[in-house]
Amino acid sequence: MDVYRTRAAALDGFVASRLQPRKKFVEKTRRALGDLAAALRERGGRPGAAAPRVLKTGKGGSFGRGTALKGGCDSELVIFLDCFKSYEDQRTLRAEILSEMRTLVESWWQSPVPGLSLEFPEQHMTGALQFRLTSRDPEDWMDVSLVPAFNVLGKGFLDHSRIGGKSLGIAEDFQF
Repeated sequence: MDVYRTRAAALDGFVASRLQPRKKFVEKTRRALGDLAAALRERGGRPGAAAPRVLKTGKGGSFGRGTALKGGCDSELVIFLDCFKSYEDQRTLRAEILSEMRTLVESWWQSPVPGLSLEFPEQHMTGALQFRLTSRDPEDWMDVSLVPAFNVLGKGFLDHSRIGGKSLGIAEDFQF
């Protein structure tokens, strides 16, 4: 069936069956990313006593916006950390934080979500930790980028503005 030959009333069904990822994959990745966000909030991306606190977690990418398609999608998790007091801190501590986040992700994956696998590709972005979640179906995979960030607007701004909340997908209690 061709999209051009699909009646308007049948377009939602066409998109759901032919273009969007399978529901099982979406459910599994939501659960996996929700569990990862909880682990990041608990440990702040740094194992040990001196762990920075996660102030906010924002989601983006096609998966975060709900526009994911079969054949691969992407998700960005922006992690606002209290250890960054300036952009200079973010630049200076970035490599250390990303290394510790990778250790946390590897530790978190010791209890994998059934039906998903995790792999770390070669890291091309200096400001993010990238990994891929895949299912047994070659059409179902997701590239995930964890991006540690400085909260330039300061405490409370995202809580009480239109910029925060649902318009950017930022939530104190991360949920997909």
